[in-house]
Amino acid sequence: MTEKTKKVFINNDNMATFVCPKCKKQTTADVSEYKDINKAVRIQHTCSCGHSQTVLLERRKFYRKNVNISGTYVLPQEGIRRPMTIKDLSRSGLKLELTGERVKVGDRLSVVFNLDNPQKTLIKKEVIVKTASGCMIGTEFCSRDPNNAIDKAYDTAIGFYTFS
Repeated sequence: MTEKTKKVFINNDNMATFVCPKCKKQTTADVSEYKDINKAVRIQHTCSCGHSQTVLLERRKFYRKNVNISGTYVLPQEGIRRPMTIKDLSRSGLKLELTGERVKVGDRLSVVFNLDNPQKTLIKKEVIVKTASGCMIGTEFCSRDPNNAIDKAYDTAIGFYTFS
């Protein structure tokens, strides 16, 4: 993605809100025609002020924030705490960089880390490995139950963090 290309998220109603970098005017438009395309979708958006910009339509359910946060993980069957670095984070999961250890798709890990926000919020969650490519691991949180107070607290903390 070039420096000039901005991500625009598609909501559950297939609407996207464009913000003009020149005049800051917000425009919401139906982008449902792009929702089923299985590759990156870049479109040209022209504001009523005349400014034109290329945007990347992001179809992920939750915003993913690039980070560089240290933490630890445990494979429950081993019980050994190992270091990890979180490379991106969303309300639904995280991308991890592991050193040396190999995990496989389907493995469950217990992860512990502090957000790098002013409160240094402690996060303890169980994740399941969804993708594994060398030392880069894509995971999804196992539990996201809004009726569970602990899950709700972690989801809220991560939600606020990713949008800060």
